[in-house]
Amino acid sequence: MSKVLLVEDSPTQATKIKLLLQAKQHGVTVAADGRSALEQLHQDPPEVVITDLDMPRMTGLELVEQMQADFPEIPAILITAQGSEVLAVQALRQGAAAYVPKTMLDALLDTTIRDVLGVLRADRSYARLIDALDRNEMEFRLPSEPFLIAPLVDLVNQIVAGMGVLSGNALVRFSTAFDHALQNGMLHGNLELTPAQVASFRQSFADGEEPEYILKRREQAPYRDRRLAVQIRVEKEVIHGSVTDEGPGFDTSLVPSLQSVERILGANRRGLVLLTSFMDQVRYNDRGNQVHFTKRKPPSAPPRPASP
Repeated sequence: MSKVLLVEDSPTQATKIKLLLQAKQHGVTVAADGRSALEQLHQDPPEVVITDLDMPRMTGLELVEQMQADFPEIPAILITAQGSEVLAVQALRQGAAAYVPKTMLDALLDTTIRDVLGVLRADRSYARLIDALDRNEMEFRLPSEPFLIAPLVDLVNQIVAGMGVLSGNALVRFSTAFDHALQNGMLHGNLELTPAQVASFRQSFADGEEPEYILKRREQAPYRDRRLAVQIRVEKEVIHGSVTDEGPGFDTSLVPSLQSVERILGANRRGLVLLTSFMDQVRYNDRGNQVHFTKRKPPSAPPRPASP
């Protein structure tokens, strides 16, 4: 059971989301706004915070900023309403680990929590062994089998965490972006699935099932012969990577900025928002079938002054 702090000012929404989480075996504490959430964080830290954006006294964006200063190891997942997309992207860039639209809570919230906490729990494994590494470089050519994505992400996470490049929330953010880069390349690129099919896959993926339309697509030309090329180089201070699919590519003008984010999310390109928000540098080739990314080790936080 996961320990969740839910921050939601609407009693009706809080009750609905709490029941949804409890049905998935999460332990839930509710705070009515950001300031109350900070008090809870100091008194009884949870494993993950789920917060609405638009709240009185302290907004979700302000809460995320304060958590980055005081609780950088605790990930925050945003719940976004329609019309709050720009604020959501700002919060992602300030330190939030993920976001879930309110219209997709039933389908994505539990999966997102499990993804986020899975990264943190895996972070504790193999650390002493991998700490001896100075550099690790890996190359893969993946067939279009989506269940290969999670173990690849986990393997890279173990290397990244063990070498001390990223940990805690920073590792969650990198993992989320890398996962979406792989999914975009495999599902949108090589298999050319529609946004609706990709969304359906993510829901069924959490239940350990592979939809029939993916199985059939993998048997058809040209999709069956396509491979996803993945390169990752992990050094002590930086991660470099690239993901290249063999599909038709996409319009790279869709790569989001704060000004264009409503258009991006309207085009169901959530992965682009996460990738460009969580990586330090993202670059696409002209065809739109290859992405290069860089993630640097964050600077060490200065010691907090002692209380008088």
